[in-house]
Amino acid sequence: MNPATLATTLSTSRYYGAKSHPIDTVEVIATGEAAGGRWLVARTPDGLYQMLVDDTDETLPDVLGNPEVATALGAAIAEGRPAGGGTLHAVGDHPDGGADGVREPGELAGAVMPRGLRGRRIAGEQSNTSLVFGDGAEDSLMVKYFRKLQPGVNPDVELLAGLSRVGCPNIAPLRGWVTVDIDGWEFTTAMVQDFARGATDGWELALEYAAEGRPFTAEARELGAAVRRVHADLSTAFDTATTGIDEVRGHLTERLGELVGDVPLIGDYRDAALAVYDGLDTTATTPVQRVHGDLHLGQVLRTDAGWLLIDFEGEPARPLGERRQPDSPLKDLAGVIRSFDYAAHFHAQSDSTAPGPEDPAAWARDCVDAFLDGYGTDNTPLLEAYRLDKALYEVAYEANNRPDWLDIPLSAVKRLTGIN
Repeated sequence: MNPATLATTLSTSRYYGAKSHPIDTVEVIATGEAAGGRWLVARTPDGLYQMLVDDTDETLPDVLGNPEVATALGAAIAEGRPAGGGTLHAVGDHPDGGADGVREPGELAGAVMPRGLRGRRIAGEQSNTSLVFGDGAEDSLMVKYFRKLQPGVNPDVELLAGLSRVGCPNIAPLRGWVTVDIDGWEFTTAMVQDFARGATDGWELALEYAAEGRPFTAEARELGAAVRRVHADLSTAFDTATTGIDEVRGHLTERLGELVGDVPLIGDYRDAALAVYDGLDTTATTPVQRVHGDLHLGQVLRTDAGWLLIDFEGEPARPLGERRQPDSPLKDLAGVIRSFDYAAHFHAQSDSTAPGPEDPAAWARDCVDAFLDGYGTDNTPLLEAYRLDKALYEVAYEANNRPDWLDIPLSAVKRLTGIN
């Protein structure tokens, strides 16, 4: 395979995370036969990426989303022999220690995924590739292939395995996952879970309500209750602890410094943000536990049975070990709260012809109040600090990617710091 051609395929793919830094070549560090093509892991300056290419085509297209290839990949998992010579694990296994004993090829044939299902790709996903499988009448399972790989346990698998074991009702249960060994390091390459049929994306649902100026408070309240249940189940499935507010303040201050270094504009708000962080009661402590880590309205699904939380991978750009550390549940709440603000102002900011809420700020505020009521908490100074941290991160993102949208997070930063 031509490394330069492979680099072109990768750098133009939706899942490649460093499109602003073109690559001329890649190093293939692992490869193997797979249904419909050649499975490989490519090393780039941005990290390791999992690919499945058609090596009979000189352009080396990535064919993971091809329906025929998807069906064949599903069949391989059903036989317990996943792509790349990987090892298939079931939920009864331990994500941080492999199986109870060594899994032999084919040992879990039919146990994680039934035979005879047909696959297709889910459109719209960016950082990973998800395939849905069904019997022709209805879809029942989803296989997510992690594109950017890091050695160790993937939090998406780890957290879903724990939540599945305790019977959490607000997730799509995990069935199993795939690992591969590369030079003595174990990587999680895929996972299998139930497919949420008929679900609506939370972000799209909020935009629909906002477009018509309809209150989203009932949905927000139910979502708050769902997030509370997931947090409670995570605290059952994994260890919990407490940490000093002074340590939290230190992390927030450190992150602020990083953001100022990346986006000088944020320096204009540095002193005001530090005043908010310095105002926290540093003699107190706060509980920490495993959390979602990147929760927003695009990471939840509305079904007839209620809300489901998805994509427990955390912030993909952060090191895997960091994403597996306990954190404050307030971080998740802040992410959802900031989503309400974006949904409220989306129609005024975009090219949408819908009028949106008459008073976007009031619409968002009502959502926040209902969400916190459903969760069972108040808007504390510590939550305000996490909301500010999230808004500052959004300022950095918008400054680098969508400067026309800067006013949404900047307005929040000014509001949270008391700047007129």
